[in-house]
Amino acid sequence: MDDVAMAPTNGVRPRGPTRRWARRSRGLVSGAVGLILALASILSVASGEARACGGLFCDRPPPDPFAPLPVAQNGENIVFAMTPDPAGGAPTLEAHIQILYTGDAGKFSWVVPVEAAPELGVGTDRLFSALATATAPQFRATSMTDGQCRILPPSGSGGSAAGSGSGGAVGMGAGGAAGTSGGGVTVSFQGAVGPFDAAVIMSTDPGALKKWLIDNGYTVSDGAAALIDRYVAEQKYFVALKLLNGVGVQSIQPIVLKFRAPEPCVPLRLTAIAANPDMPVLLWVLGDNRVVPDGYHEIEIDEARINWEAGGSNYFGPKGLVSQAANEAGGKAFITEYAGTSSIAQRVVYSNGQFDLPRLDAAATPPTYVQAFISMGLASDPQALPLLSQYIPMPEAVKQMGVTASQFYNNISSYWQTYAFPPFDLPGLTKAISQKIVQPRIDAQMMIDAHPYLTRLNTYISPEEMDQDPLFLVNRDLPPVSNMHMAVLRTMCASEYLYCNAPIRLELSDGRKTWIRHGSTADSCQGQPYDRSRLDLLPSAQRAWARAATGVGQSVIDNSQDIVAGLAANDAAFPTEQQRFFGGGGRGGVGGGAGGEPGLPGAGGGVVPGTGGAGGGSAGGASPDAASADGGSSDGGPNIPGARGGSQSGCGCAVTEAGAPARGRLLLSVMAVGAGLVLGSRRRRRRAEPKDTSVPVMDGRPPD
Repeated sequence: MDDVAMAPTNGVRPRGPTRRWARRSRGLVSGAVGLILALASILSVASGEARACGGLFCDRPPPDPFAPLPVAQNGENIVFAMTPDPAGGAPTLEAHIQILYTGDAGKFSWVVPVEAAPELGVGTDRLFSALATATAPQFRATSMTDGQCRILPPSGSGGSAAGSGSGGAVGMGAGGAAGTSGGGVTVSFQGAVGPFDAAVIMSTDPGALKKWLIDNGYTVSDGAAALIDRYVAEQKYFVALKLLNGVGVQSIQPIVLKFRAPEPCVPLRLTAIAANPDMPVLLWVLGDNRVVPDGYHEIEIDEARINWEAGGSNYFGPKGLVSQAANEAGGKAFITEYAGTSSIAQRVVYSNGQFDLPRLDAAATPPTYVQAFISMGLASDPQALPLLSQYIPMPEAVKQMGVTASQFYNNISSYWQTYAFPPFDLPGLTKAISQKIVQPRIDAQMMIDAHPYLTRLNTYISPEEMDQDPLFLVNRDLPPVSNMHMAVLRTMCASEYLYCNAPIRLELSDGRKTWIRHGSTADSCQGQPYDRSRLDLLPSAQRAWARAATGVGQSVIDNSQDIVAGLAANDAAFPTEQQRFFGGGGRGGVGGGAGGEPGLPGAGGGVVPGTGGAGGGSAGGASPDAASADGGSSDGGPNIPGARGGSQSGCGCAVTEAGAPARGRLLLSVMAVGAGLVLGSRRRRRRAEPKDTSVPVMDGRPPD
């Protein structure tokens, strides 16, 4: 990492600050209006106002004990990069931590425990927004048609089609001095790092360390004091940040920590002090292989619960399927949303030739400069408005009119012709852009490109569940996980149905099928709604594992049998459709999972016995719902393991108690936001499907 502050040394060369806006939504955070509003906004990920003061404390307790916590932490967003040591020692960990804050700059403070005195630097928010977009889960349902529907004569009643169409719908979805201060606290670094007044401190006396924090403007609550005692007993260092005098909250940017440690870990025990209920924790880990949670379960969501017809919208958010599945797993669980090549993030943060800085140098006036600045896309960086305000200040007369910064720079040509501008520094602005916007992006992209593998994990967790710090271990045995999820919405045509009234069946990529819309034999389009009432009663978590550094780990939750029964109950609620197309046959079983568990037998029933599900199990007899390609034989033959086949006992992770140091582990408390999610544990080959014959519908019938 270039241009970082070495904790044990003097002097700091800050590396480009970036800005984090106050309002967080699990998609887009905006901070201005007009063109610069659109450009100066940045992807973030959670909803509501972020009133966070830091990873640990504010500068003072709230005046009203019944008021919301002023340190309310709505989410955590972090990127880890793990670089192996050629000599076989502990890898180098580089952690980019996004910080969100709104409020008085003088009240900002942020504290995080770490294992060793780290190098400090600053990064770019574009790293988080770019990775969030590149790895976001997508749920795509392709509409297909079987059979021939009834066509009304020209005089027949028309209407619009319901629930049909061709193609797929993309679903919804980041100079100091070292020494020792009095009172037994070692200050290994203290100085400026980007916009921060930073310090790295350590003590074997928790009382002395708490006194140092209080003396330096940090409020230590009773809850924080107890945690400090534990982390001090574990011989941790603490990184403490405040804003430099005169620096506004708009200049807050990600902090970068770099040092050696065996594995990353998020100290949720400490985060619990300032966390909101169902707080999202989204992280990416760059390295040579996939990583898995240790001490927390890894969950797989039942894709039958996804509302494919709505683009998977029920997957996301604090009340979505990921949060529900984590709760079903005891509240301590992550889902792997993507695991695979880091090339998915190639050129997403920076690409060669993206910014033409000599063109900026050639600009002679502020209007010409700002026009070139916007045309290059530089205004999309959160640092854009702070830098423009510093180097091309707004005339005082314009300020007195109540004109916002975004309004001013969007219309700078008009103001240039009318008002006298204060002194401006265009060469200085170009230099600052290079240092604070361009170079951090180059560094972040180089970090991505230097690591061949990328893992994205996500969860939602509440403060009462944050009594254990999750570690993340390298696992070379588990397969990749795609962030693309596919299903088919098959319209089942027959002579008695208009196309717009035909029943629809959901077909999942693992071979399972179930009805989601009733048919109607009416002579006009009825606009039949999708019926997910019984599917929504299924468990959200299909399986959960206790992972380990090798193998698939130990299966700790398997809801397959309940899901089989639930799918059978759902199909039983479609008796007309089931009898018409399958003679009343039963549903297939749930297939072998990522841990290689055998598939369960089909529920059976009706004329046609139930068939084995994807991943194996024994079939009850022939049926249109045959076992899928990765499953066992349809005559009850041996099961073929699922994508993560095999079985091995996993191990959890107990929190190190006070007095028993847990050395070599990076602990990071972060403030940030994460975006969109994906299950995608297991990807199976789908058997050949009939040709997509879905077509647009006019007047209740397919066109000629």
